Amino acid sequence: MKISSIEAKYLVKIGRNELIIHQARNERGEKIYIFQTLKNIKLGESEEWNEDLNNVQTIDSRDKLPDDLKRILRNVLK
Repeated sequence: MKISSIEAKYLVKIGRNELIIHQARNERGEKIYIFQTLKNIKLGESEEWNEDLNNVQTIDSRDKLPDDLKRILRNVLK
């Protein structure tokens, strides 16, 4: 499966953890959601990778998420 575009990014706080959710489309145009918890990691002695959070929507309440994403997130967190 190839991801053809990322349409939106959300940062959702769940308890003490932060979850990054990418709303994307695959090569067939189907909407998919990618869940990510990793925001940074040390690569070597002096190198570090950080997720680009410039165009991420910070969501303080799950009610502000799109309806289909709320349903999926509810199932993932069960």
